[in-house]
Amino acid sequence: MLNLYLAAVIFSLSLAMLLEVVLPLHPSSTPPLLRWFRNLALSALALGAAFSASTLSWAASRALEIRPESGMLSSLGTPVWAQWVITFLTLDAIAYALHRISHHVNWLWRLHSVHHSDPELDATTTHRHHPVENVITALISLPVLLVLAPPVWAVLTYSMTAVVISTLSHSSLALPDGLDKVLRNFIVTPAYHRTHHSAERIQTDSNYATVLPLFDRLFRSASPAAPDKGRALTIGLETARDARSQSLWALLMAPFRRSTTSTKPLEG
Repeated sequence: MLNLYLAAVIFSLSLAMLLEVVLPLHPSSTPPLLRWFRNLALSALALGAAFSASTLSWAASRALEIRPESGMLSSLGTPVWAQWVITFLTLDAIAYALHRISHHVNWLWRLHSVHHSDPELDATTTHRHHPVENVITALISLPVLLVLAPPVWAVLTYSMTAVVISTLSHSSLALPDGLDKVLRNFIVTPAYHRTHHSAERIQTDSNYATVLPLFDRLFRSASPAAPDKGRALTIGLETARDARSQSLWALLMAPFRRSTTSTKPLEG
């Protein structure tokens, strides 16, 4: 299962980076190789931390003899197709809720701001998260899964879908106008998500969805995509844009000290 997820990560990243060449939104303002290396190194640490937390949680569930057949979905006699739908919606709702909370609880924002502090937005930004943030996400999500005990393949299907959509939505990619406009009714697109990475507070505190914009519409956190697909937006945070603040060590330490990296974006 882990191998399939990692394959989805590599596939989606490779596809997105190829599309960024074929359908670029705009060229990078700085030589990208060093930033790519830094982002991918941080991504590897964050993904490793999430997998470690997940493994420990599953081991604890086995030690406590928590079995799939004792889960809520099975005990209620939920049809298999409905279990898949419930699993997908539940996981996407959790992702939405955690993301939104991370923008409004100071200590969570200090972790999440590492993701937002990237001054450029492309496919390599997708997994640029602080390892502690990924651990917290895993520790909150897994108890819900243990209670529901959904089909393992349903969980994997959501996870792989989310990683593909998330990678594409972070890409510096200009989809044809008509295609992006149609797709954003159903899934998060690059133009839709780029607004979320604006340095303007009113924009960054919107468009939290991972896969389904439905949750932004339901909870009134949707902002319209910019007509120019976000080309003119200032991406990242207003501060902590210098090379020293963007080093791997500085990003790992940023949440634990009063640094400019952890400041909120500007109020719109």
